[in-house]
Amino acid sequence: HELRTPTAVILAECQYALGAEQAEQTAALEVIQRQGKRMSRMTEEMLTLSRMERGQTQLAREGTDLTELVEVICEDQQELLPEHLTLRWELEPVTAEVHQDMMIRLVINLLNNAVRYAKSEILVTLTCQHGTVTLTVSDDGVGIEPEHQKRIFQRFYQVDAARSGGEGTGLGLYMVRQIARLHGGTAEVESVPGQGSTFTVRIPAE
Repeated sequence: HELRTPTAVILAECQYALGAEQAEQTAALEVIQRQGKRMSRMTEEMLTLSRMERGQTQLAREGTDLTELVEVICEDQQELLPEHLTLRWELEPVTAEVHQDMMIRLVINLLNNAVRYAKSEILVTLTCQHGTVTLTVSDDGVGIEPEHQKRIFQRFYQVDAARSGGEGTGLGLYMVRQIARLHGGTAEVESVPGQGSTFTVRIPAE
C-alpha cells in the first residue's frame, strides 16, 4: 500500500498532464515530483532497514561529540521549518561512541516526526548521566492516544496518515527504535492527547 499509492498518483498525474494546458501541466509535474521524492525516501529507508535487520550494517562506532552533532542538525533543520514553528535546543556537553551516520538519521527522523505534528514549538534536549545518554524531542502537537502509543514504533504504522498530509512513510520511528537497539539502547514515547508528545532515546555512552 505504501508504494502503491504514490505510484498510482504519479501515473494518474502523468496521464492528466499529457492532455492538459501549460499551467495544469506544471501543477501535475509538481505532484509527480513530490510523490517521486516520497518514493525515493521510502526506498532508501527500506534498504537501510533491510541491511540493519540482516546484520549487514557494520556498527563502526567512534568517539563523537554528540552535542555538536545534534546542534548542527538542529541548525540545519531550523532553516527548513514552516513559519509557524519554533525549534529550540538545550544540549549539555556529551561525548559518546556511536555510529555517526545512524545517529544523524535517528535525530532527523525524530525532528521530521515532530515537525509534522507540532503546533508551534519543538524542543530538543541532550544529557548524559551515569554513563547513559538521553536525547528527547518534544512537540506541542495533537498528541497520541494511549492505544496508538504501543504501536507507534512498528514498521509502516501511522496513527493517522491524513494528519501528516500523506508525507509519512511509517518507517521513520521504526528506524529510530532499531538504531537505538543497535546501540544497546531504547526508544520510547510519552504523550498526552491534545497537549503533545515527547520521544526519548537512551543509549550507553560507551
